[in-house]
Amino acid sequence: MLGCRCILGFSSCSVILFLILVRLHTFAQLPEPKHIQAPEFDNYVLHIQRSPVPITIDGKLSEEAWNHASYVTNFVQHYPTDSLPARSQVFVRALYDDEYIYFGITCIDSTAGKYYFQSLRRDFGADESDGVMVILDPLSTGQNGFAFRVSPVGVQSEGFVASGGNFGMDRSWDNVWFSEVHSAQHQWTAEIAIPFRSLRFESGRKQWRVNIVRWDWVHNELSTWTRFPINVNAFSLAHTGILEWDVPPSTSSLNMSIIPYAASILQHNLQSDTVPRLGWGAGFDAKWAVTPSLNLDVTVFPDFSNVNADRQITNLQRFSLFFPEQRQFFIENSDLFSQFGFSQIRPFFSRRIGLTDGSRAITIPFGARLSGNLDDNWRIGIMTVQTAAHPEISLSTQNYSVAAVQRRLFGRSNIGAIIVNRQGENYNGQLGNNYNRTVGIDFNLLSNDGVWTGKIFYHHTFTPTLHPDQFATAGWLRYSVPGLELNWNHEYIGTNYNPEVGFVPRTGVWRFQPIVQQTFYPDNRSIVNEHGWGADGDIYLDNSRYFTVLDRSNFLWYYVSFANTVYASAFVGSVYTRLTFPFDASGKGDNDRALPIGEYLYNRFGFEVSSDRRALVVASGAFRTGSYFNGMSTRLNGSITYRFLPFGSIALNLQRDYIMLPQPYNSNQLTLASLQLDFTPTREVFFTAFLQYNTQINNTNLNARMQWRFAPMSDIFLVYTDNYDATSWAARNRGIALKITYWLTI
Repeated sequence: MLGCRCILGFSSCSVILFLILVRLHTFAQLPEPKHIQAPEFDNYVLHIQRSPVPITIDGKLSEEAWNHASYVTNFVQHYPTDSLPARSQVFVRALYDDEYIYFGITCIDSTAGKYYFQSLRRDFGADESDGVMVILDPLSTGQNGFAFRVSPVGVQSEGFVASGGNFGMDRSWDNVWFSEVHSAQHQWTAEIAIPFRSLRFESGRKQWRVNIVRWDWVHNELSTWTRFPINVNAFSLAHTGILEWDVPPSTSSLNMSIIPYAASILQHNLQSDTVPRLGWGAGFDAKWAVTPSLNLDVTVFPDFSNVNADRQITNLQRFSLFFPEQRQFFIENSDLFSQFGFSQIRPFFSRRIGLTDGSRAITIPFGARLSGNLDDNWRIGIMTVQTAAHPEISLSTQNYSVAAVQRRLFGRSNIGAIIVNRQGENYNGQLGNNYNRTVGIDFNLLSNDGVWTGKIFYHHTFTPTLHPDQFATAGWLRYSVPGLELNWNHEYIGTNYNPEVGFVPRTGVWRFQPIVQQTFYPDNRSIVNEHGWGADGDIYLDNSRYFTVLDRSNFLWYYVSFANTVYASAFVGSVYTRLTFPFDASGKGDNDRALPIGEYLYNRFGFEVSSDRRALVVASGAFRTGSYFNGMSTRLNGSITYRFLPFGSIALNLQRDYIMLPQPYNSNQLTLASLQLDFTPTREVFFTAFLQYNTQINNTNLNARMQWRFAPMSDIFLVYTDNYDATSWAARNRGIALKITYWLTI
């Protein structure tokens, strides 16, 4: 009866929500509010023509072809307003030849070279540097695209833009492109050359979608070529102009890259090994554009020794924490798989592949992925990965496969389906657990004007022993206009829903989460850019017939963002928890002194503040306190960063948790501290040292990493790791790895 009741509940809720989404999608096509008066974006046209002469990428725009190229200007502010001309104007020209698309960009600058940037490291974030960015949507779907960004000191940052640009760009996407900048009095210029082979496009298409965005944080300004509402992300693919080709581009006959690597690793486990162990490995990645918009990636014996260490977190929750994927093969072009589900209901999470307990590596002999667009409307992704046996933990070989397909609907919305399969014996020590499969379908709403965003999905798992309630379903809807954002989210996770290649920390629950946020934009923004308030509720109910409340939180917050980038916020709220199993709330994991099953109600308040991020010394702090289960807890956070330009920064972060519970339960003081050095002597050499001290897991970790990009997309890595007991300072293990990769284009 429970399974039937939940299925009926899913059906009624989902059908109603689907009808609402479709109806709201119709509403979303209405003209934007009068005070925005957004223009027709098709009126924004950047003409691109063939260059009659070779273009030298030196940042100077000295070739005669630039003088004859059409240009666009009249940039408008997107932040802190969306209604004024940009104070720092931009001029953009575009050319092409048989191999490259060229952009020549002139940025007017009255500060005579007083730029804001963090260092010379690649892949900087939008709020970490001044810069200019080109966004391209070659298939003009409004769903996915590419972004190429360069800073005034010539540092590159590129990324893949997914989900219509609502969440920015994925900077893990890397590819070959070229750029240089040149500074002169009152302006700086950038020349960008993007190889056609680095893009996925369709031959013969005369119009692409394009936008250009400029960050000038020294003047507290973000400006764009096209004008659109301030509440919309600057990466939005719904608000682009047109790149008009004089002759539509065509692709070359072969577009393939081979990336071989060689690595050597010296490891010493001082707790068990008497002597260090030396290992080595070799393998390669291959990339082949099967069609102009469909790419095949193959990896053979991949090595991930150059991956950065995870940033540790103090876990005072009853459920597992999510750590993001950092291995290149899995994060590149992975948006098609990772966007299924929600952050806490992921049917596919690549960190389950080749890692045990999220950390111990398992050899991957082979992996392959085919992903991309079949045409304007259809997008597919197929991936298979084979892992080797691991006798030390009695794990047999496993095969992980995932297939996804997506169909565009209603302009920018889409419907997608996913199948995830794990095949192999003795998984996690469970005999007879020889497979686990998840099948799901998602509908993603992206209105053409960006006002409405939503999702609805249904996922079902299949195991050798079938059980009732092996499904999860959820729906989310967001309405966003300048000054107001409304969110509604509801979820149901069945008791026996078990995607072994996914991430689901909690099962057997209903969840409801409404959120409202109101933002105020002062007429005079010389002091305050914006301020606002918000409220959110989050409630978990069990899936019994009584709908018993398991967890409930209600919070109210207020924030202020100043024109000098200073930020402050405060919150107050209440939390209710029903413990269904004994839990040691002190973070010690002491089951003998755990809190008993029962109900707990407590209140929290706190604040956060950060200083001007453009200064050489940047500080931030946060404080929260209040009752906690049957006691009290307080958390203090502090961070200070010093930028020694242009070569990098050093940052110190400290978190202290004070947990005070009555006897006989545990009280505790937890410390999580980190020291991070970022040193970039050139744009090709990067060095980071990351020291973490964590008393909860009683470990001190050092990860030092040097990277030399000696050729485009070709690197030498030298990585050193060391772990110590945080109490006795006895060494636990250490290792050093040397890795060389080379990008060979065919």
